[in-house]
Amino acid sequence: MVSHDAPADSGSETLSAHERQQRALQRLDDGHAALLDALEGLSETEAFLGSRWSVWEVMQHLLTENFVEALEQIASGEREMLPAFDARTDRIAADVAKLEANYQRFRRLISGLGEEQLDLPATPYNPENNYPALSLLDLIERVSGHEGNHARQVVETRKYVTAFRSAERAVTVAGLGTGDRASVPTATRELLSNADYVIGSQAALAAARPWIRSVELELRPDNLEELVNRLVRDIRAGLWSMVVTLGDPGESASGLIRQLEEAVGAVSTVAAAGFYRLVLEVVGISPLDAVCTSIERTGEAAGVPHADGRATVVLGSEHAGSWRYAAAALATSGIDASSPVRYVANLSAQPSVTATTLWDMMQSDIGDAAAAVDSALVLDRA
Repeated sequence: MVSHDAPADSGSETLSAHERQQRALQRLDDGHAALLDALEGLSETEAFLGSRWSVWEVMQHLLTENFVEALEQIASGEREMLPAFDARTDRIAADVAKLEANYQRFRRLISGLGEEQLDLPATPYNPENNYPALSLLDLIERVSGHEGNHARQVVETRKYVTAFRSAERAVTVAGLGTGDRASVPTATRELLSNADYVIGSQAALAAARPWIRSVELELRPDNLEELVNRLVRDIRAGLWSMVVTLGDPGESASGLIRQLEEAVGAVSTVAAAGFYRLVLEVVGISPLDAVCTSIERTGEAAGVPHADGRATVVLGSEHAGSWRYAAAALATSGIDASSPVRYVANLSAQPSVTATTLWDMMQSDIGDAAAAVDSALVLDRA
């Protein structure tokens, strides 16, 4: 007798062949219903964007026997012409109909099998991967949940299609929080696992790596323009691309977001815990007594508030150069170079605070410190 090798937790050893057959039918029905629900209302945008081609898929694409057959039929007069090229909606409906027909056929097959047929050998033992010899019933049990598994895949795929807003050809800039894994938002984690590739600084990619399932591209000052151009091309082609940054994108990557908006036209952001509140905690300032800006905006007079009794927190940013630049920009905007500032560094690990002045930041070695995304200058106002 062929071994009915079912999943270990299935409880098959306590069921008769008929009961296992009925259970397989129920799993098949449930999975098919879930698949139909997952496919409900599927648009051509969702169906045809975001796929990553494997070598096998390329090979299938190159198997053009149906196309050649259609041309032979046109040449012989059996048909007039090929169908319209923009019939994707009809193609989706036809594919769903094929799934339904195959499901009904498979179900009729399972329902009509007797016990002797259920015990027929279906697959031989494969010693290379220790795959067991299966009876027809064993194999049916294993594949009866196939549609249900892929129904979940369809649901998740449609989620990230919506999240990436591919219909609008948007790039997603996602925040990773303040450095520890617990601060990475759930939405960012889910999107990372589905992106075709992920762009970010070395530190950002390191923080995101547990959830990345695709290609990593390091973002550096010398390849920023190149990667932005690549994003433009790939978004138009329907690829799923993400840019990640430590902190919150609105705080840490405002300049990059503006650049992407100019190039792409649509940018979606995923908020995360930023460094601004953390700076305030470290230096002991109430949020009511401070305003936030970025090193990317210090050169704009409007970017630094006038003296109104509040402190100004100037946050670092990705590839923003040194803090000497920020200090010079603040002085140029009209702030007294003798003004005291506090330099806050290493916010993602062990924060440190150094009291200095704008002048010292411009003239001494302390100004050589990189204006990293997890650092800031705090300008106290009288």
